[in-house]
Amino acid sequence: MPYFSDTIKNIFDNINKQYYLPAIQRRYVWDDKKIILLFDSIMRGYPISSFLFWRLIPENRDKWEIYKFTDQGQSGGKAHERAHSDGVQDLTLVLDGQQRLTSLYIGLKGSYKIHPNHTQWANPKAWPTYLLYLDLFKDSEQISEDERSLQPHFGFRFFEEKKIPKNDNNHYWFKVGKILDFYSDSRFYDLRSEEEKKFSQPITKDQENIFQRNLWRLYEVIWKDHSIISYYLEHNQDHDRVVDIFVRTNVAGQPLDKNQILMTMLTSKWKQFNAKHEIDNLITEVRSKNDISQEFILKTCLMLTNMNVRYRIQNFTNSNIEAIETAWLDIKKAIKRCFSLINSYGFSRSNLSSRNVLIPIIYYLYQHPNFPLDGNTPQEVRNRIMIRRWLILMLINGVFGGSSDQVLTNIRNVLRTNAQQDNFPYEAINTEILRMGNSLITDQGSFSRFLSKTYPNCVFELSLLYDDFPLENARQQIDHIFPKALFSSENLSKHGISPEKQETFNQMLNWIGNLELLLERENNEKRAKPIDVWLTTRDQSFYDRHLLPKNDDLLKIENFEEFIKAREKLILERLGSIITFDPY
Repeated sequence: MPYFSDTIKNIFDNINKQYYLPAIQRRYVWDDKKIILLFDSIMRGYPISSFLFWRLIPENRDKWEIYKFTDQGQSGGKAHERAHSDGVQDLTLVLDGQQRLTSLYIGLKGSYKIHPNHTQWANPKAWPTYLLYLDLFKDSEQISEDERSLQPHFGFRFFEEKKIPKNDNNHYWFKVGKILDFYSDSRFYDLRSEEEKKFSQPITKDQENIFQRNLWRLYEVIWKDHSIISYYLEHNQDHDRVVDIFVRTNVAGQPLDKNQILMTMLTSKWKQFNAKHEIDNLITEVRSKNDISQEFILKTCLMLTNMNVRYRIQNFTNSNIEAIETAWLDIKKAIKRCFSLINSYGFSRSNLSSRNVLIPIIYYLYQHPNFPLDGNTPQEVRNRIMIRRWLILMLINGVFGGSSDQVLTNIRNVLRTNAQQDNFPYEAINTEILRMGNSLITDQGSFSRFLSKTYPNCVFELSLLYDDFPLENARQQIDHIFPKALFSSENLSKHGISPEKQETFNQMLNWIGNLELLLERENNEKRAKPIDVWLTTRDQSFYDRHLLPKNDDLLKIENFEEFIKAREKLILERLGSIITFDPY
């Protein structure tokens, strides 16, 4: 069957009316820069590759889950919304080209939410909405040879919706979506004249020519050019054939990654649930505070259904896919419980350096679906403490590095062996990790590495010393026990400390032996107070909590070196107890 062609406008008019997405398609993942490059390529007459459409006959219209094209992209990707096929004539599913068509839809009729750096992911106000504009004064032909193939030639740019860009003699910003109003040549010339009346000042003839050329080119590529959208229309109704075409077409063009192929397989073979819908929804639910991906979820599925945990396509056999679907509701529940638990510790996307370290915790929760972790019984408190200790130990020692598949497999064996006991098998897992040759702060070398950590890169190490301290930056801060202000040359000399010893003191200032975690309120109260003065305002339990030596002479600045040695001894004793100590 030959290829067909059409204008962007004609295809655009049928999006979410005739053209929809099948469940086997992935999320929309293009960023704003890719959208700009797509529009630039179209304006420059570059081919944007062909598309693959699948026309369903009316009797098969209700056999497939369909999804709408989203008109709002966002940083990090956007899931598509489910749609109903009732009343849809000539239902056509886009098998190849959804990222490009969605980008055109967003640029012409939608918007894009961009998450600025250094803002909270879950805060809706941190996601301003942007619209696509074209600078009609930019000369696309005035590009240096160095920039010719690397940079966009046309002046496309996203601007925040609430901050409309101002025009001047150098820029004339035209909202790209307005081109949809230019539905005929006569209408084009009328609207062009209206735009020209908005010039803030008289412009040169060259600028007028560039303005008119750019506006006509935008009108032309959207309304007139039938060569831009070229598509093959598949009519065969065989499900397996279409899935095979989907995979092969993507491999032949821009290759599907492993995640896409696996999602296609699960979506086409699950019978009770829609895999795409379920996994996308789970990602959305957990993502406000956490980085979670399709790959992480599918790898967790392999772990929890006792399959080979290596993330390979051949491990997702038909029988394995069926087993995952059978266990899906329990798997989903365990994943959500795990993220809720680690968020209560203060872990989130900002400080969790490994995701695979969570999989054994999820497995434990999967084994004990009804065991509460938010109560105050001795067992519940113990499990919260032990899971938190174990998690921090794994992160400090990088246990889930290069060979994490084998580590996961061996830990799973331990969890299965201990499945009948409710307690998290902290010591049994650690014994296995040590047997595999990993370090868990159990020898002199690992002790030395722990103590060598310095401010400010030691929050995990410090938090390990506190069983009830969350890691959230808003609730705790690293404090210098002997304040920095005391280590000026003037102050140290006043206390009779020699220049040589002053250098030693300043090196030890940022050692972990001089650091503790304080609540933000406490840290603000303490500030630069000398430690001996500050401690007069604290209860005696403060000493034990922060592992402070109970010798007032060591709290004098001249005895700082002896204080560090005494506190390091208390820290090592605490570490030794953490490996083997059961609090209940």
